[in-house]
Amino acid sequence: MCLGIFASSQARHTNLDNALTSGSKKVDIVLYGKSLDGFGSYVNASVGLGYVTGFYYDIRGAISFRAAQSLFDSRNAFRGDFGGVDETIVGNSTILLDESFLEYFDGDTAIKAGRFQPINEYINVMIDGIWIRNASLKSIILEGMWAYRSGRVTYYEMQPFRRLGGDSIGWFDFGAKYFFSKKDASVKDSMYISIFGNFIPSVFGSVGVRWHSGFRLGQGETWLGIDAGFAASFEDSKNRFSADNNTFLFDAKASIGLGSWLDVFVGYVMSGKGGMGGINTLGVGNATQAGDLMFYKNIQPFFTWGGDAIKFGRNAKLVYAASRISLFDNKLRVYAAYGMTIFDGYSGRYGNNNISNIIQNELNVMAEFSITSSLSIIAYISDTHFAKGAPNNFQVNGGFRFMF
Repeated sequence: MCLGIFASSQARHTNLDNALTSGSKKVDIVLYGKSLDGFGSYVNASVGLGYVTGFYYDIRGAISFRAAQSLFDSRNAFRGDFGGVDETIVGNSTILLDESFLEYFDGDTAIKAGRFQPINEYINVMIDGIWIRNASLKSIILEGMWAYRSGRVTYYEMQPFRRLGGDSIGWFDFGAKYFFSKKDASVKDSMYISIFGNFIPSVFGSVGVRWHSGFRLGQGETWLGIDAGFAASFEDSKNRFSADNNTFLFDAKASIGLGSWLDVFVGYVMSGKGGMGGINTLGVGNATQAGDLMFYKNIQPFFTWGGDAIKFGRNAKLVYAASRISLFDNKLRVYAAYGMTIFDGYSGRYGNNNISNIIQNELNVMAEFSITSSLSIIAYISDTHFAKGAPNNFQVNGGFRFMF
């Protein structure tokens, strides 16, 4: 990922007032509901307010908040998604600091510090930390990251930020990406290999490698892509935050796209004895598949609240197909994923499920329709079925989103 995608198109100001007033605002108002079969339901309203300044020379800042208010709550379902057990909620409402950071960017080096969402295949939560990237070398991008806490602040979930690894000093990540194509090429016509490592002292350490290749067919908009990755995690068996065993995660995916209206993916994901272990500390996969920057690089296809079998099962093997369709000048966007996971249950510190060869089939569907340029309706359906040794659940989420 080229550093310039974040900030190179932003004008630089030498006047502080101009930099502060020439930024961009982000405001959204959401009426959102959820119903999970057997676990309750809720309806809430939330508001997100954010502002990113322009660059003052090479520095800019951002601040944002989100607040949610429960309108209907059955079986404390709202509390589970919006506050957890850390007394974040006062009177069935909650408010959290959203993305807020200082960023330095000089064209080659980028430093971001504060609360933000990193762009990484193995992270789908926000962190409180520091992210450093450098693209001074011709075909190489170097990066390092430190995260002290992690959490989530979205219209569908707001969770308290918790320290990573308990009393540990945090989560550390380092990596390098070598491009066989231009560094500023899009995911659809780029090729690179990356190596990385991350660890929490006295909890786990992992190393891995990833490959991506994407190329267009002729001069048209049809493109093909191949992604694959392998990561090994070495767990400290004495730490309560670690998995039961050293483990690994392998994934491979083939992609094909037809213009801007259709993308199809077929993939395979496999984990070891400890499941994903420490590799899943910050969430493998990315959010709701709703059009974020990491959409094409997702390791697993399910929503944030789905895919428990591949995320938490031991010796898990997932085969899946997914597709995204955009119709009517991008007014209607549909995403669907279907997969079958075969896995073993947890034992020891994770419970007493010692069953082997559990089977879980899962369907995730998202549809978003733009009523106007600023108002849209969005719906999610998650369904697990044809299970062997695992429960079947049906969940529907959705609502109205007004953005300006």
